[in-house]
Amino acid sequence: MADTAVVDSITQLIGGITHVTGEHDVGKTTFALENGAMPSRTCFFDDDVKGRTTVKQLRELQDFGAYHDLVALNEGKTEVDYYLAVMELIDAIQPGQFDAIIFDTWTRFAKCLHSYVITHRNEFKEHWSKMGTIKGSEEWVEAQWLEARILNKLQELAPVVIIVTHLKDYYANNAKVPGKQIPAASRTIARVPGFRIWLKHNPESVVPIGLVLKRIATRKITDRGIRTVSVLPRKIVPRAEDESLWDTIGYYFENPVGLRELREDEIPDEYELSILNETLTKDQKRTLTLMLKAGVVGGEEEDESEDENESGLEGIELKSIADSLRAEGVKVTMPKLKEVSGYEMDVIRKYWKEVKE
Repeated sequence: MADTAVVDSITQLIGGITHVTGEHDVGKTTFALENGAMPSRTCFFDDDVKGRTTVKQLRELQDFGAYHDLVALNEGKTEVDYYLAVMELIDAIQPGQFDAIIFDTWTRFAKCLHSYVITHRNEFKEHWSKMGTIKGSEEWVEAQWLEARILNKLQELAPVVIIVTHLKDYYANNAKVPGKQIPAASRTIARVPGFRIWLKHNPESVVPIGLVLKRIATRKITDRGIRTVSVLPRKIVPRAEDESLWDTIGYYFENPVGLRELREDEIPDEYELSILNETLTKDQKRTLTLMLKAGVVGGEEEDESEDENESGLEGIELKSIADSLRAEGVKVTMPKLKEVSGYEMDVIRKYWKEVKE
């Protein structure tokens, strides 16, 4: 029987979808497993060979309510067959059957969605563009919407859903930027989860440092109306007594950072800010400039097809969102598009002429 007090308390902290990413061997699987739900009330989708030791140790203490070996499931299957097999497992989950669903890692399954869209176009749209470039962008848009629908389904099945991804190299002007990585995840993962965290090795403790990519906030009613209070700083450093970074997060719920001045250890340094803001440090910019001047460009860029269509994706997705808002009788404005789409204003301004018509 689950410890409902623990489950209830952690659900209040992270209810909904959490995205966990971070450095190699930092403890992403461990962090996901420490979410507060008992193993017997957890559904674990395991597609990470490296984390098997941690999972095996835990299963010897108490087995999961459901454990799915996706590495074995994928053997001999095409991307579409693998997608269908995983969806069959998801569809078999009953609402309330588990307190937590963990998907570690999400990346390979997410990449299958594009293949499914291509081979099942009629399920998504009646009419596709006859122009290859535009149709390619439309396919990526539908794959992202499919990913969002699956995430929403998982959220309806359990109060806590944790999606784990690794990192991938970052490219600029066709050159791999040394020392720069980003989450191996789509724009959907950047937008849908309510809480996103990047785990970083901690030189002072086995408990990692957390860089908060998407912060949690609470609302309160004041005599001036609704006010939002940030719970977490952008950098979470565990206290000496914390056995898990969740202990630190719990501390911040009792002591929200939005109600006081930041401590020095809660302020990200230049490298950490480059992760949080998706920018380059001065050294990375200098290195990239020298590489471009020297003609050192190219390389095996990951997700090349999706990156090539990214510009077209943004405009098509914004147009689709605008059309949906109009169909619901909602006035389409730039602030409204920002709220619904998650895109920054500079991206919306870029396509505003097309979108507003």
